[in-house]
Amino acid sequence: MPHASRTPNWPQVPEQALPDGVLVRDLSPHVDARGVLTEIYREGWLPGVSLTQWNTSLCTTNSLRGMHLHLQHSDYLVVHSGQFAFGLRDLRPLSPTFDLHVMLELKASSLFIPPGVLHGFHCLAEGSLVYGMTHGWDIEDDLACRWDDQEHGLIFSTTDPILSPRDREAASFADLQALFADRCP
Repeated sequence: MPHASRTPNWPQVPEQALPDGVLVRDLSPHVDARGVLTEIYREGWLPGVSLTQWNTSLCTTNSLRGMHLHLQHSDYLVVHSGQFAFGLRDLRPLSPTFDLHVMLELKASSLFIPPGVLHGFHCLAEGSLVYGMTHGWDIEDDLACRWDDQEHGLIFSTTDPILSPRDREAASFADLQALFADRCP
């Protein structure tokens, strides 16, 4: 069974294989009388990775974003509050974990997703994400397919999520695979 990438300071997800290059890190909140401080990123956690755009996303319970696949940029997502289910599938033909798909439930964690890994997330409990990207967002770098297409093998625990118009009208998984094969760097 493939193992998650072993990077210093990035604990393994117990009993769970991850697509090559996907990293999960539990965050450690520091609580005192003033409130909570949580360290969410250090340059040394992702050697050689430069995050050039940062976003925040406030998510309503039962909202779902995805499924998306990036050709060029990586995402570094931080679950700031709430709880999220992430679906991941490795579509990189030369990856040692090609075709591996996994579902993760995360809270107070960070997740690094390299290009070529299909991903989406479902908000299980209202919350927020902060995320950095290695390139500014560009529609040409962001392929999409339907979240509920059975062919990608990622099953979310909802039947009627809140979706963006783009995600609601996304192509099939087979169409995404064909487009990725044509445009894969």
